[in-house]
Amino acid sequence: MKRSRSLAAWALIGPYALFLGVFGLAPAGYALWTSFVHDGAFSGVRNWSAVFDDYRLSDAAWHVGTYLLLWLPVLILLVLSLALTLHARPGRFSSTMRFVYYLPGAVTGSAAALLWLFMFSPDASPFSPLLDLFDITSVTDALSGSTLIGILTVMGVAVHAGGWIVVLYGALNALPRDVLEAAQVDGASTWRTTWHIKLPMVRTYVAFVLISSFASGSQVFVEPTVLTTGAPGQISPTWSVNQLAYAYATQEGDFGKAAALSLAMLAVGLVAAWIVIKRTRMYATDDR
Repeated sequence: MKRSRSLAAWALIGPYALFLGVFGLAPAGYALWTSFVHDGAFSGVRNWSAVFDDYRLSDAAWHVGTYLLLWLPVLILLVLSLALTLHARPGRFSSTMRFVYYLPGAVTGSAAALLWLFMFSPDASPFSPLLDLFDITSVTDALSGSTLIGILTVMGVAVHAGGWIVVLYGALNALPRDVLEAAQVDGASTWRTTWHIKLPMVRTYVAFVLISSFASGSQVFVEPTVLTTGAPGQISPTWSVNQLAYAYATQEGDFGKAAALSLAMLAVGLVAAWIVIKRTRMYATDDR
């Protein structure tokens, strides 16, 4: 019996482990070696020093950090509140709204950026009266200054929220009904049931959403790149850290610096994931 269970476990883990090794660990190992090579020769930490001495890195890190500080809380709070609302009102309304929330997420990546580019173009946008209200007469006006981070936040929430609402709604539906009914019999209010029962029981799913969203947000690339086409010269081609790494590889032909910066981003993501896992006890199990 133990052997059959072990074989079944490896059958499930095997394909993922294969893809992780081929498309995850192997490229990371090659990038690590490349980050210490310059002009075909081992150069020590030269590439790393050059990356951290680049004046563009601080600006790019500031942009991404500000975006994450604005986007992540809005995304998590919106996803949680809507998923809990749908779970509290099951039936046709819940099914319809899940579909409505998911629709914006069907358009992702460069297609979503192009769609939002048209949304902020007064000549083509269906919301041109609203744009006139804010004195936005061109795409350049919409993408000027600090408004870019706000636009990226709206885009990010619209693209990612729907899928995560479905995930958390499924997690809430999987909660033991006897526990929820016991709370109702004991006279617990909806708020107390949500705060003391539902949220603690789905904390691992919330942690997963947070880790995945942080990884996605810290690597923002497509959206600012595509929006640049609508306002040439308005958005720096190295606005985000990922764009800077791309510039190293494609414009400067310096793959060592690109690899070093990519690994630095990977390290930040791993540290953030470790903090979330530790704080939420994501993999904790009840000792019974």
